[in-house]
Amino acid sequence: MNNQRFIKTLLLAGVLTLTAGISHSADKQGAIVEPPPPPYERPDALDSMINPHNQINDEGEVIWSTCLVCHTSVPDIKKEKSIKDISLRFEEDPNKICRNCHLVIVHPGTEGVSATMSGFVAPDHLTAPPKEMLSSIRLTLKEIPTILPLDPKTGKIICATCHNPHERGLLAGRADWGGDYSLRLRSAGLDICAYCHRK
Repeated sequence: MNNQRFIKTLLLAGVLTLTAGISHSADKQGAIVEPPPPPYERPDALDSMINPHNQINDEGEVIWSTCLVCHTSVPDIKKEKSIKDISLRFEEDPNKICRNCHLVIVHPGTEGVSATMSGFVAPDHLTAPPKEMLSSIRLTLKEIPTILPLDPKTGKIICATCHNPHERGLLAGRADWGGDYSLRLRSAGLDICAYCHRK
């Protein structure tokens, strides 16, 4: 990277840090000023500088500007308790938020993904679960301190149903479960398949 491009990247990152933390500000005339677009709409050098899962700094303070990578405004974690309460980018398909960085096309267990069950290729799970699965999910939520959010508009399983996008310590209680475990799975080392597929 040449020096001019590096300096431009640093300046853009500084502007992002200063402005993205303010989700609702007003200009001198009182008009609402929108937050900057998420990093995947910015120059490519800046894309690699922000990890949206890096949400708490070394001093234990929340990095609020990181929220704007996935959310259209910084959520109020005291009031907005579920996926139904928050606003996401790509609301028509919340999985697009994840797929901007993670390149798994169909998941889990389908073609192109290594997970298979005894030679049987698992079906695409990013669909609305049938009634028996919803019953299993409800039982799981009573027994284990986790949440398994579905797309609030379609009722479909989304990436965040199984993978917690938030860093451990950002959200309390059930929403915290699985935040820093392997692959951010909400199962915390247990068999996540059994959360929906009970025997």
